[in-house]
Amino acid sequence: MVKEALVVPREILFKEKYFQGFLPLQEHDYLSVILKNFHYHPRGDELENNESLQQIIPYVWIIDPENKTAYLYKRILNGNKQEGEFRETRYLNKYSGGIGGHIDRDTEQHALDPISAAAMRELKEEVFMDEYPYPEIIGYINDDLDSLGKVHFGIVAVARTTGSVVSNKKEGLDSGEFHKPDEIDKIFSSQENEVESWTSISWPYVKEYLLSK
Repeated sequence: MVKEALVVPREILFKEKYFQGFLPLQEHDYLSVILKNFHYHPRGDELENNESLQQIIPYVWIIDPENKTAYLYKRILNGNKQEGEFRETRYLNKYSGGIGGHIDRDTEQHALDPISAAAMRELKEEVFMDEYPYPEIIGYINDDLDSLGKVHFGIVAVARTTGSVVSNKKEGLDSGEFHKPDEIDKIFSSQENEVESWTSISWPYVKEYLLSK
């Protein structure tokens, strides 16, 4: 069975406000626009090249406010592809700080808030934690500078924990670990490392949030 992802027509999503990069939550209520105007569309190559539809993606950073650290990992190719499942490969082997994925009809269609429901599901699927904190939304990402960004719209959130986090390799996450902000800055500034674009865009704002707690 082909999975269906939650989407919003681009012209509706950006009707009142357009931005490039990161936008703090309080500057525009995209959440209401999404929840009032979404529908589900089959995933696959057609959707990944359809710039008239924005796929809504929860993107959750895991932070430890007590130790002032954030969790980083790399995404790898796993062998658990299901029949009819579209597999995104454009972000493989890049450093990432965001746990996230599509909002799927088969798991979120009955949720009152499919965005938050998908964010929690992705956390539980992709990392092992003693307790799963409710993600706090802090802003949005729109990146029209590459093919991946043009068809996805990010809902950036942070999940606060002081416990351990272990990547689920069966879901395609390589071993991750917590880093101090200055360590993350060095990783991202090194020419030897590739960093996921959404991670680069959102990190300054996640860092500000982390250091304020």
